[in-house]
Amino acid sequence: MATMFKKPKRNFRRKINTSDSENENDNESEPMDVDEMSQDSVSTEASADQSKSKDKKKKKKPKEKEPSATAVLSFGHEDEEETAEVFKVKKSSHSKRIIKQLKKEKKEKEEQLEKDRKEQRKAERAKSGKTDGKSDSEDEEKREQNLKKLREELRTLNGDEAEALESSEDESEAVAFRNRLARGEIPDAKTIHIIRKQRQLARDNQDFIALEENEESADKNASTSRLVRDDDHDKSDEDEEEGRVDFTVNTAARDRQRMRDNFMAVEHGSDDDNEKAEKNWEDQQIQKAVKQAPEVILQQHTNGAKSTAVTSRGPPDLSRYGPNLATPLPSLAPMSRTSDTSQITIESVRRRLEERLDTLDTVYRGHKMALDTAQHDIEEAQTSIASCKQNTEGLEERYRFFQEMRGYVRDLVECLNEKVPSINELEQRMQNLLRTRATRLLQRRQQDVRDQCQDYMTNKAAGQVVMATEEEQAKQRRVAEREARRSRRRRARETRNIVNHHEGLSSDDEESQADETKFCMEQENIEGASTSLFEDALEDFVEMDLIRRRFEEWKFEFGDTYREAYIALCIPKLVNPFVRMQLMGWNPLKEDCQDFEDMNWYNCLVFFGCESTQEVDPEDSDVKILPSIVEKVVIPKLTYLVESVWDPLSTTQTSRLVNLSQRIFKDYPTVSLKSKPTQAFLQAVVTRIKKALDDDVFMPLYPMSVLDNRSSGPATFFHRQSWTCIKLLGNILSWHGLVGTQLLQRLALDGLLNRYIVLGLANSHVDRHSMEKCQTIISTFPKIWFADLEGEKTLTQLENLCRFLSKAAELIHKSTCRLSDSERQEGRLLIKQMSKQLVTIHAMDHAVGLSNQYSFKINAS
Repeated sequence: MATMFKKPKRNFRRKINTSDSENENDNESEPMDVDEMSQDSVSTEASADQSKSKDKKKKKKPKEKEPSATAVLSFGHEDEEETAEVFKVKKSSHSKRIIKQLKKEKKEKEEQLEKDRKEQRKAERAKSGKTDGKSDSEDEEKREQNLKKLREELRTLNGDEAEALESSEDESEAVAFRNRLARGEIPDAKTIHIIRKQRQLARDNQDFIALEENEESADKNASTSRLVRDDDHDKSDEDEEEGRVDFTVNTAARDRQRMRDNFMAVEHGSDDDNEKAEKNWEDQQIQKAVKQAPEVILQQHTNGAKSTAVTSRGPPDLSRYGPNLATPLPSLAPMSRTSDTSQITIESVRRRLEERLDTLDTVYRGHKMALDTAQHDIEEAQTSIASCKQNTEGLEERYRFFQEMRGYVRDLVECLNEKVPSINELEQRMQNLLRTRATRLLQRRQQDVRDQCQDYMTNKAAGQVVMATEEEQAKQRRVAEREARRSRRRRARETRNIVNHHEGLSSDDEESQADETKFCMEQENIEGASTSLFEDALEDFVEMDLIRRRFEEWKFEFGDTYREAYIALCIPKLVNPFVRMQLMGWNPLKEDCQDFEDMNWYNCLVFFGCESTQEVDPEDSDVKILPSIVEKVVIPKLTYLVESVWDPLSTTQTSRLVNLSQRIFKDYPTVSLKSKPTQAFLQAVVTRIKKALDDDVFMPLYPMSVLDNRSSGPATFFHRQSWTCIKLLGNILSWHGLVGTQLLQRLALDGLLNRYIVLGLANSHVDRHSMEKCQTIISTFPKIWFADLEGEKTLTQLENLCRFLSKAAELIHKSTCRLSDSERQEGRLLIKQMSKQLVTIHAMDHAVGLSNQYSFKINAS
């Protein structure tokens, strides 16, 4: 904006200077506008000392005297910004030297003045008869030094305005205002508003702004001030002794400046900037006043009535209170100033000193606590530093180990991710192979039952069933194979001296030599493929012993991170593929099957994470690794075997499966009814039993005349099926303790005993063979079923059996009552045996009825 206005040409007078030629050449300064007048007030005052005399200067005043404006005490640079635009002019080196020389001369004058005052005070003390002149002199020197420092601070209050304020310190209003600031009093809003209003009125209606409101000061300033012409900025030294500085303003320049201000206000909103600058300056002055307030208050209460005189002369002497009193105590309350010294007593001074002592003591205790805390923190930090230095090597080793472990686990997981699909495929092939053989054996047995049922139909003798030649040949072939298998089993029983065996109790699960050979070849192929699956991998990723050592090293070296990473939960998933590979050909239903506790994976994991020199900790999470693998790998394997391979009519398979299940339930706490794999396993058992009841149980019904000849085909078939059903009943009841009691009773008693077995007994002869069947049936019932029964009745599901026994006793008595004594005695023994069987199943009502009817004593044991 400075380039938008043309500067008027001005002529400057060369000032007379006694310096060397270099100073004379640089005597001319650059043109200065009204804005520079306040900044160069010190230079104009110094130039007045070296210029012509006062009378000669007055002759050079212009004819037309322009109105002059005196400096106004301002709270900011707002008056300067509003009256003229600030033009920054680079001062010449000569001007800077002049300013420096003037400051030096002024400093010497001040020192001389202070020295005169000291001598005057010494003379006054000498007159008053003081004897401690040395200490007073030192106090006075310190006080004068502090006064000098405070004057310099006040002199730098706001640039040129502070210097103008210092030069006019004899004026009453300025002195009073400065004294208020020195005492720490903050100008109120009303005072600030009045000063702003005066300044604004002076700008609008007057050509100058009076520094003081009284007429004497105004006349005095008017008489001592000089005008500043457009071509001469020189100042007179008329008021040098009084220390005043006059600012003379060119009216034409002021008018131009107002035009510029108006333009700037429209373009950039200069009023807002001026107000902001003024507000910042006011805040600075208030902060300075607040900072100096505690010092003045302490000086007032220490010197008493002398505080008024000290304040009128300038800032107080604070040297006796130490160098740190410039910072006020946070808890020190301000002390009110009073002009009446009679109110100050020894008691009030003592009380105030005690209060101050308490305050200082509180501050001391706070600082002491902070010191103790800092020392404690320093000690902890030093201890931590020492500990970190000691652990540097361990941390390096720790970092290297974890980096290696991270790479190993990542490679192991990648290897398993690549091999798991192949493992799943091989496992599926093995399962299909086992399922195919079990299905073939089951279908063969069912076909044999159908063939025998057709052979022994009552209407076959009449020749009403005619079969085709091919079907007849296939049937004859099946009959031959069936009889050959029975003959082989019979010879095997004779070799092992097995007695009391009945047709139908053996399981017809033998295979032909061709089928057996084919099955073995396919099984060997699958196992060979599983063995060669990891041939392309390193031993560290194949051998479970090496894998176990890696993780055990982690646990033994860095147990905290091992537990935080929950490795015990990850190990079962990590070793799952290896365990499944070793269990691929495992079939516990076979007689020569290896126990899973004897396999390599089990021996490798049974003591995982345990040192040989220490006892096993039950709280160690690694103890649960092996039970978890049994739950998540072995139990699912058994579940599939139950669903697809297990034959409930096979006593040997059922006994092996039940024994293994009971051992797993007993030894491994994770295998419980709360476990989902365990629930799936038991559900598979129940489902398979229901399927056997629906598909494999068949009880033929023949007339008594057909069954009279026990060696006939129909009689043999009937008894074989009866014993098969009794065998199945025993196999089902062997799951007692694993399957729920109510569910087991519903399957065994309702689904098999009452539906097939009792019906077959009722349609056959009552003799020694039927009583043997009843005895076998009752022996399969768990005794715990009857231990808690109350009263004389047995289970509801056994009422049909009890009624059959009562009816059979009556038939035996009728059939033997007319026979010989030996036959009657045999019949009586059978009746007693039936009564004993009734007592065994807690059917006391039926047993008592038989004893009363046939006059024999019941043996409750």
